Amino acid sequence: MKISTHVSCYSSIFVILIIAHTCSCDTPSETERISTPQEKFVTASNEFALDLHRTLTFNSIRNLFMSPVSLFSALGVLYKGARGKTAQELRGMLRFAETGLSDEDIDLSFNHFLTNVLNSSKDYIMKSANIFLVDRKLQLLPEYTLQTQNLYKSIYVTGINFRRDASQLVKVINDWISSQTNGKIPALLDNLDPNTVIAIFNAVYFKGLWEIQFDVKNTKPGRFNNYGLKSMSKSVPMMNMSDQLLYTSSPDCQIVELPYKGDNVSMMIFLPDRQNGLSALERNLTVQQILAFRRKMRRTRVNLSLPKFSMESTVDLKQPLTSMGLGGVFLDNADFSGMVQRGGVRVSKMVQKTVVEVTEEGTEAAAVTGVFIVPLSISWPRDVKVDHPFLFAIIETKTNLILFMGRVVNL
Repeated sequence: MKISTHVSCYSSIFVILIIAHTCSCDTPSETERISTPQEKFVTASNEFALDLHRTLTFNSIRNLFMSPVSLFSALGVLYKGARGKTAQELRGMLRFAETGLSDEDIDLSFNHFLTNVLNSSKDYIMKSANIFLVDRKLQLLPEYTLQTQNLYKSIYVTGINFRRDASQLVKVINDWISSQTNGKIPALLDNLDPNTVIAIFNAVYFKGLWEIQFDVKNTKPGRFNNYGLKSMSKSVPMMNMSDQLLYTSSPDCQIVELPYKGDNVSMMIFLPDRQNGLSALERNLTVQQILAFRRKMRRTRVNLSLPKFSMESTVDLKQPLTSMGLGGVFLDNADFSGMVQRGGVRVSKMVQKTVVEVTEEGTEAAAVTGVFIVPLSISWPRDVKVDHPFLFAIIETKTNLILFMGRVVNL
Protein backbone atom coordinates (compact mmCIF):
# COMPACT_ATOMS: atom_id res chain seq x y z
CA MET A 1 0.00 0.00 0.00
CA LYS A 2 1.44 3.36 -0.99
CA ILE A 3 1.19 6.01 1.67
CA SER A 4 0.93 9.57 0.35
CA THR A 5 0.39 12.88 2.05
CA HIS A 6 -1.98 15.71 1.80
CA VAL A 7 -1.93 19.11 3.34
CA SER A 8 -4.87 20.05 5.50
CA CYS A 9 -5.42 23.73 5.97
CA TYR A 10 -7.55 24.83 8.90
CA SER A 11 -8.35 28.49 9.11
CA SER A 12 -10.38 30.11 11.83
CA ILE A 13 -11.22 33.75 12.03
CA PHE A 14 -13.12 35.99 14.39
CA VAL A 15 -13.97 39.62 14.55
CA ILE A 16 -15.43 40.93 17.77
CA LEU A 17 -17.05 44.33 17.77
CA ILE A 18 -18.11 45.52 21.19
CA ILE A 19 -20.36 48.55 20.97
CA ALA A 20 -20.71 50.67 24.10
CA HIS A 21 -23.25 53.36 24.96
CA THR A 22 -22.02 56.90 24.52
CA CYS A 23 -25.09 58.75 25.76
CA SER A 24 -25.42 59.93 29.34
CA CYS A 25 -27.88 57.21 30.32
CA ASP A 26 -27.00 53.90 32.20
CA THR A 27 -10.02 33.93 -13.36
CA PRO A 28 -13.70 33.46 -13.33
CA SER A 29 -14.21 30.62 -15.81
CA GLU A 30 -15.70 31.31 -19.24
CA THR A 31 -18.75 29.26 -18.33
CA GLU A 32 -19.33 30.94 -14.97
CA ARG A 33 -19.08 34.70 -15.26
CA ILE A 34 -20.04 36.73 -12.22
CA SER A 35 -22.15 39.83 -12.64
CA THR A 36 -20.69 43.32 -12.80
CA PRO A 37 -21.83 44.31 -9.26
CA GLN A 38 -20.27 41.10 -7.92
CA GLU A 39 -17.05 41.82 -9.82
CA LYS A 40 -16.99 45.28 -8.26
CA PHE A 41 -17.66 43.73 -4.85
CA VAL A 42 -14.71 41.34 -5.24
CA THR A 43 -12.50 44.23 -6.34
CA ALA A 44 -13.57 46.25 -3.29
CA SER A 45 -12.95 43.33 -0.91
CA ASN A 46 -9.56 42.51 -2.43
CA GLU A 47 -8.40 46.15 -2.43
CA PHE A 48 -9.40 46.31 1.23
CA ALA A 49 -7.49 43.05 1.85
CA LEU A 50 -4.22 44.35 0.41
CA ASP A 51 -4.60 47.73 2.13
CA LEU A 52 -5.18 46.00 5.48
CA HIS A 53 -2.26 43.62 4.95
CA ARG A 54 0.08 46.50 4.13
CA THR A 55 -1.08 48.37 7.23
CA LEU A 56 -0.62 45.38 9.54
CA THR A 57 2.81 44.46 8.16
CA PHE A 58 4.32 47.95 7.90
CA ASN A 59 7.73 47.89 9.62
CA SER A 60 6.84 44.46 11.06
CA ILE A 61 9.03 41.35 11.20
CA ARG A 62 6.26 39.11 12.52
CA ASN A 63 4.26 36.33 10.94
CA LEU A 64 0.66 37.23 10.11
CA PHE A 65 -2.47 35.35 9.12
CA MET A 66 -5.84 37.04 8.73
CA SER A 67 -9.15 36.78 6.91
CA PRO A 68 -9.91 40.05 5.13
CA VAL A 69 -13.25 38.74 3.87
CA SER A 70 -14.38 38.00 7.42
CA LEU A 71 -13.55 41.51 8.61
CA PHE A 72 -15.07 42.90 5.41
CA SER A 73 -18.29 41.06 6.24
CA ALA A 74 -18.37 42.31 9.83
CA LEU A 75 -17.75 45.89 8.71
CA GLY A 76 -20.47 45.44 6.10
CA VAL A 77 -22.93 44.67 8.89
CA LEU A 78 -21.83 47.89 10.60
CA TYR A 79 -22.16 49.86 7.37
CA LYS A 80 -25.75 48.66 7.06
CA GLY A 81 -26.56 50.49 10.31
CA ALA A 82 -24.31 53.54 9.82
CA ARG A 83 -25.49 56.96 8.75
CA GLY A 84 -23.94 60.35 7.97
CA LYS A 85 -20.18 60.76 8.26
CA THR A 86 -19.79 57.30 9.82
CA ALA A 87 -21.38 55.72 6.75
CA GLN A 88 -19.15 57.80 4.48
CA GLU A 89 -16.03 56.62 6.32
CA LEU A 90 -17.06 52.97 6.05
CA ARG A 91 -18.09 53.36 2.41
CA GLY A 92 -14.72 54.89 1.59
CA MET A 93 -12.53 52.41 3.46
CA LEU A 94 -14.45 49.41 2.13
CA ARG A 95 -13.97 50.79 -1.41
CA PHE A 96 -17.70 50.90 -2.10
CA ALA A 97 -17.44 54.52 -3.26
CA GLU A 98 -14.38 53.84 -5.42
CA THR A 99 -16.02 50.89 -7.19
CA GLY A 100 -19.39 52.64 -7.57
CA LEU A 101 -21.43 50.05 -5.69
CA SER A 102 -24.93 51.11 -4.68
CA ASP A 103 -26.35 50.08 -1.30
CA GLU A 104 -28.61 47.59 -3.08
CA ASP A 105 -25.61 46.10 -4.92
CA ILE A 106 -23.76 45.81 -1.61
CA ASP A 107 -26.64 43.99 0.09
CA LEU A 108 -27.17 41.56 -2.79
CA SER A 109 -23.44 40.90 -3.21
CA PHE A 110 -22.93 40.14 0.49
CA ASN A 111 -25.91 37.80 0.34
CA HIS A 112 -24.56 36.06 -2.77
CA PHE A 113 -21.11 35.44 -1.34
CA LEU A 114 -22.31 34.42 2.13
CA THR A 115 -24.83 32.03 0.56
CA ASN A 116 -23.01 30.66 -2.48
CA VAL A 117 -19.27 31.11 -1.92
CA LEU A 118 -18.53 30.84 1.81
CA ASN A 119 -20.02 27.38 2.17
CA SER A 120 -18.86 23.77 2.12
CA SER A 121 -18.67 21.31 -0.74
CA LYS A 122 -18.20 17.56 -0.75
CA ASP A 123 -14.45 18.15 -0.98
CA TYR A 124 -13.78 20.84 1.64
CA ILE A 125 -15.32 22.48 4.69
CA MET A 126 -16.03 26.19 4.66
CA LYS A 127 -18.52 27.98 6.85
CA SER A 128 -19.27 31.52 7.89
CA ALA A 129 -21.47 32.89 10.64
CA ASN A 130 -22.48 36.22 12.16
CA ILE A 131 -23.99 36.37 15.64
CA PHE A 132 -25.30 39.40 17.54
CA LEU A 133 -25.61 39.45 21.32
CA VAL A 134 -27.86 42.37 22.29
CA ASP A 135 -28.36 43.77 25.78
CA ARG A 136 -31.94 43.91 27.05
CA LYS A 137 -31.68 47.71 27.45
CA LEU A 138 -31.06 48.25 23.74
CA GLN A 139 -33.67 48.25 21.00
CA LEU A 140 -32.45 47.53 17.48
CA LEU A 141 -34.48 48.88 14.58
CA PRO A 142 -36.72 46.08 13.27
CA GLU A 143 -35.80 46.85 9.65
CA TYR A 144 -32.09 46.57 10.43
CA THR A 145 -32.57 43.27 12.25
CA LEU A 146 -34.70 41.80 9.46
CA GLN A 147 -32.33 42.83 6.67
CA THR A 148 -29.17 41.63 8.39
CA GLN A 149 -30.87 38.33 9.20
CA ASN A 150 -32.00 37.79 5.61
CA LEU A 151 -29.13 39.34 3.65
CA TYR A 152 -26.14 38.91 5.97
CA LYS A 153 -27.19 35.58 7.50
CA SER A 154 -26.96 37.01 11.01
CA ILE A 155 -28.24 35.32 14.16
CA TYR A 156 -29.58 37.44 17.02
CA VAL A 157 -29.65 36.64 20.72
CA THR A 158 -31.54 39.36 22.59
CA GLY A 159 -32.51 40.06 26.18
CA ILE A 160 -28.94 39.65 27.47
CA ASN A 161 -27.81 41.33 30.68
CA PHE A 162 -24.14 42.08 30.03
CA ARG A 163 -23.62 43.85 33.35
CA ARG A 164 -24.99 40.98 35.44
CA ASP A 165 -23.88 38.00 33.36
CA ALA A 166 -20.56 39.13 31.83
CA SER A 167 -18.50 36.29 33.30
CA GLN A 168 -21.03 33.60 32.28
CA LEU A 169 -21.28 35.08 28.79
CA VAL A 170 -17.54 34.63 28.28
CA LYS A 171 -18.02 30.86 28.50
CA VAL A 172 -21.07 30.94 26.20
CA ILE A 173 -19.19 32.98 23.59
CA ASN A 174 -16.05 30.84 23.77
CA ASP A 175 -18.14 27.67 23.43
CA TRP A 176 -19.80 29.13 20.31
CA ILE A 177 -16.39 30.06 18.88
CA SER A 178 -15.05 26.58 19.53
CA SER A 179 -18.06 24.95 17.85
CA GLN A 180 -17.79 27.20 14.79
CA THR A 181 -14.12 26.28 14.30
CA ASN A 182 -14.23 22.57 15.10
CA GLY A 183 -12.27 23.29 18.26
CA LYS A 184 -9.31 24.91 16.50
CA ILE A 185 -9.76 28.06 18.60
CA PRO A 186 -11.22 26.98 21.94
CA ALA A 187 -11.45 30.51 23.33
CA LEU A 188 -11.24 34.13 22.26
CA LEU A 189 -12.29 36.06 25.36
CA ASP A 190 -10.85 36.17 28.86
CA ASN A 191 -13.33 38.78 30.04
CA LEU A 192 -16.15 40.96 28.75
CA ASP A 193 -16.75 44.62 29.51
CA PRO A 194 -19.99 44.81 31.56
CA ASN A 195 -20.78 48.11 29.78
CA THR A 196 -21.20 46.27 26.49
CA VAL A 197 -24.59 46.63 24.83
CA ILE A 198 -23.91 44.79 21.55
CA ALA A 199 -21.28 42.15 20.79
CA ILE A 200 -20.98 41.11 17.16
CA PHE A 201 -18.96 38.02 16.26
CA ASN A 202 -18.07 36.87 12.77
CA ALA A 203 -16.41 33.51 12.21
CA VAL A 204 -15.07 31.86 9.07
CA TYR A 205 -13.66 28.34 9.07
CA PHE A 206 -11.94 26.51 6.22
CA LYS A 207 -10.40 23.06 5.94
CA GLY A 208 -9.12 21.81 2.62
CA LEU A 209 -6.96 19.05 1.18
CA TRP A 210 -4.44 19.56 -1.60
CA GLU A 211 -5.60 18.26 -4.95
CA ILE A 212 -2.05 17.26 -5.90
CA GLN A 213 -0.59 15.71 -2.80
CA PHE A 214 2.89 15.58 -1.33
CA ASP A 215 4.38 12.13 -0.72
CA VAL A 216 5.24 11.73 2.96
CA LYS A 217 8.40 9.82 2.06
CA ASN A 218 9.74 12.99 0.43
CA THR A 219 9.29 15.18 3.50
CA LYS A 220 12.77 15.81 4.84
CA PRO A 221 14.53 18.32 7.09
CA GLY A 222 15.45 21.53 5.30
CA ARG A 223 16.70 24.99 6.19
CA PHE A 224 14.39 28.03 6.39
CA ASN A 225 16.16 31.38 6.57
CA ASN A 226 14.20 33.23 9.24
CA TYR A 227 13.86 36.95 8.52
CA GLY A 228 15.68 36.31 5.23
CA LEU A 229 19.00 35.80 7.04
CA LYS A 230 21.09 32.68 6.54
CA SER A 231 22.60 33.34 9.95
CA MET A 232 19.08 32.85 11.41
CA SER A 233 18.28 29.68 9.45
CA LYS A 234 16.44 26.86 11.17
CA SER A 235 15.85 23.21 10.34
CA VAL A 236 12.17 22.60 9.49
CA PRO A 237 10.21 19.76 7.86
CA MET A 238 10.15 20.47 4.11
CA MET A 239 7.49 18.85 1.93
CA ASN A 240 8.77 18.15 -1.58
CA MET A 241 7.14 17.35 -4.89
CA SER A 242 7.91 17.47 -8.58
CA ASP A 243 4.73 17.79 -10.60
CA GLN A 244 2.79 19.80 -13.14
CA LEU A 245 1.74 22.88 -11.16
CA LEU A 246 0.28 26.26 -11.99
CA TYR A 247 3.30 28.56 -12.18
CA THR A 248 4.40 31.98 -13.33
CA SER A 249 7.04 34.51 -12.42
CA SER A 250 7.68 38.24 -12.37
CA PRO A 251 10.95 40.20 -12.35
CA ASP A 252 11.11 39.90 -8.55
CA CYS A 253 9.20 36.77 -7.49
CA GLN A 254 7.92 33.31 -8.37
CA ILE A 255 4.25 32.41 -7.98
CA VAL A 256 2.86 28.90 -7.55
CA GLU A 257 -0.83 28.08 -7.18
CA LEU A 258 -1.82 24.92 -5.31
CA PRO A 259 -5.50 23.97 -5.73
CA TYR A 260 -7.46 22.30 -2.98
CA LYS A 261 -9.73 19.39 -3.80
CA GLY A 262 -12.96 20.65 -5.28
CA ASP A 263 -11.32 23.10 -7.70
CA ASN A 264 -12.97 26.16 -6.10
CA VAL A 265 -10.27 27.18 -3.62
CA SER A 266 -6.51 27.39 -3.96
CA MET A 267 -3.44 28.77 -2.22
CA MET A 268 -1.18 31.19 -4.08
CA ILE A 269 2.41 31.30 -2.85
CA PHE A 270 4.45 34.41 -3.67
CA LEU A 271 8.18 33.74 -3.18
CA PRO A 272 10.44 36.79 -3.54
CA ASP A 273 13.63 36.21 -5.52
CA ARG A 274 15.63 38.04 -2.85
CA GLN A 275 15.94 36.52 0.60
CA ASN A 276 14.85 39.83 2.15
CA GLY A 277 12.43 40.82 -0.61
CA LEU A 278 9.13 40.23 1.22
CA SER A 279 8.53 43.80 2.41
CA ALA A 280 9.04 45.25 -1.08
CA LEU A 281 6.71 42.63 -2.55
CA GLU A 282 3.99 43.46 0.00
CA ARG A 283 4.33 47.21 -0.59
CA ASN A 284 4.03 46.95 -4.35
CA LEU A 285 1.58 44.08 -4.89
CA THR A 286 -1.77 45.16 -6.38
CA VAL A 287 -5.08 43.46 -7.08
CA GLN A 288 -4.47 43.94 -10.81
CA GLN A 289 -1.12 42.13 -10.50
CA ILE A 290 -2.70 39.17 -8.73
CA LEU A 291 -5.30 38.85 -11.51
CA ALA A 292 -2.56 39.16 -14.14
CA PHE A 293 -0.51 36.45 -12.42
CA ARG A 294 -3.50 34.10 -12.43
CA ARG A 295 -4.11 34.76 -16.15
CA LYS A 296 -0.44 34.11 -16.97
CA MET A 297 -0.15 30.86 -15.03
CA ARG A 298 0.59 27.72 -17.03
CA ARG A 299 0.99 24.13 -16.01
CA THR A 300 4.72 23.71 -15.64
CA ARG A 301 6.93 21.02 -14.20
CA VAL A 302 7.86 22.48 -10.81
CA ASN A 303 10.26 21.11 -8.22
CA LEU A 304 8.59 22.52 -5.11
CA SER A 305 9.88 22.55 -1.55
CA LEU A 306 7.35 23.95 0.94
CA PRO A 307 7.74 23.99 4.73
CA LYS A 308 5.07 22.65 7.02
CA PHE A 309 3.93 25.52 9.17
CA SER A 310 1.30 26.66 11.60
CA MET A 311 0.60 30.02 13.13
CA GLU A 312 -1.87 31.90 15.27
CA SER A 313 -2.51 35.63 14.99
CA THR A 314 -4.50 37.87 17.30
CA VAL A 315 -4.81 41.45 16.08
CA ASP A 316 -6.35 44.43 17.85
CA LEU A 317 -7.78 46.27 14.85
CA LYS A 318 -8.64 49.61 16.43
CA GLN A 319 -5.35 51.36 15.65
CA PRO A 320 -4.83 49.84 12.16
CA LEU A 321 -8.37 50.71 11.05
CA THR A 322 -8.03 54.20 12.51
CA SER A 323 -4.86 54.72 10.46
CA MET A 324 -6.79 53.53 7.39
CA GLY A 325 -9.40 56.26 7.92
CA LEU A 326 -12.02 54.55 10.08
CA GLY A 327 -11.36 56.29 13.38
CA GLY A 328 -14.85 57.78 13.53
CA VAL A 329 -16.57 54.51 14.45
CA PHE A 330 -14.65 54.50 17.76
CA LEU A 331 -15.64 58.06 18.73
CA ASP A 332 -18.59 59.25 20.82
CA ASN A 333 -20.15 60.99 17.81
CA ALA A 334 -20.30 57.80 15.72
CA ASP A 335 -23.64 57.61 13.92
CA PHE A 336 -25.30 54.19 13.98
CA SER A 337 -28.82 55.58 13.90
CA GLY A 338 -29.74 53.04 11.22
CA MET A 339 -29.14 50.30 13.79
CA VAL A 340 -30.47 51.48 17.16
CA GLN A 341 -33.76 53.17 18.03
CA ARG A 342 -32.43 55.60 20.60
CA GLY A 343 -29.20 56.43 22.39
CA GLY A 344 -25.80 56.80 20.76
CA VAL A 345 -23.46 53.84 20.43
CA ARG A 346 -19.88 53.48 19.27
CA VAL A 347 -17.47 50.66 18.59
CA SER A 348 -15.15 50.26 21.56
CA LYS A 349 -13.18 47.19 20.54
CA MET A 350 -12.48 45.17 17.40
CA VAL A 351 -10.35 42.02 17.51
CA GLN A 352 -9.56 39.32 14.97
CA LYS A 353 -8.07 35.94 15.82
CA THR A 354 -6.93 33.45 13.20
CA VAL A 355 -5.28 30.06 13.09
CA VAL A 356 -3.80 28.23 10.13
CA GLU A 357 -2.16 24.81 10.07
CA VAL A 358 -0.49 23.20 7.08
CA THR A 359 -0.03 19.59 8.13
CA GLU A 360 0.46 16.07 6.79
CA GLU A 361 -1.43 12.84 7.35
CA GLY A 362 -1.32 9.43 5.69
CA THR A 363 -3.94 8.42 3.14
CA GLU A 364 -4.30 5.86 0.36
CA ALA A 365 -3.07 7.37 -2.88
CA ALA A 366 -5.88 5.75 -4.85
CA ALA A 367 -8.41 8.00 -3.14
CA VAL A 368 -6.94 11.16 -4.61
CA THR A 369 -4.84 10.37 -7.68
CA GLY A 370 -5.75 10.97 -11.30
CA VAL A 371 -7.26 14.44 -10.94
CA PHE A 372 -4.53 16.43 -12.68
CA ILE A 373 -3.40 14.28 -15.58
CA VAL A 374 -1.79 16.58 -18.12
CA PRO A 375 0.97 16.29 -20.73
CA LEU A 376 4.46 17.06 -19.55
CA SER A 377 5.66 20.59 -20.18
CA ILE A 378 8.27 20.99 -22.88
CA SER A 379 10.02 23.71 -20.85
CA TRP A 380 12.73 23.04 -18.29
CA PRO A 381 11.49 22.34 -14.76
CA ARG A 382 11.26 25.32 -12.42
CA ASP A 383 12.79 25.09 -8.97
CA VAL A 384 10.71 26.78 -6.26
CA LYS A 385 12.46 26.40 -2.93
CA VAL A 386 10.42 28.16 -0.24
CA ASP A 387 13.31 28.60 2.18
CA HIS A 388 12.90 32.28 3.08
CA PRO A 389 10.05 34.71 3.99
CA PHE A 390 7.05 34.48 1.67
CA LEU A 391 3.50 35.69 1.16
CA PHE A 392 0.47 33.45 0.65
CA ALA A 393 -3.23 33.88 -0.04
CA ILE A 394 -6.15 31.46 -0.05
CA ILE A 395 -8.57 32.48 -2.79
CA GLU A 396 -11.93 31.42 -4.20
CA THR A 397 -10.91 30.66 -7.76
CA LYS A 398 -14.20 31.28 -9.59
CA THR A 399 -14.37 34.90 -8.41
CA ASN A 400 -10.75 35.61 -7.33
CA LEU A 401 -12.02 36.60 -3.87
CA ILE A 402 -9.22 36.62 -1.27
CA LEU A 403 -10.50 34.59 1.68
CA PHE A 404 -7.34 34.50 3.80
CA MET A 405 -3.94 36.12 3.53
CA GLY A 406 -0.70 35.73 5.42
CA ARG A 407 3.06 35.97 5.54
CA VAL A 408 5.63 33.59 6.96
CA VAL A 409 8.73 35.40 8.22
CA ASN A 410 10.11 32.95 10.77
CA LEU A 411 9.44 29.33 11.67
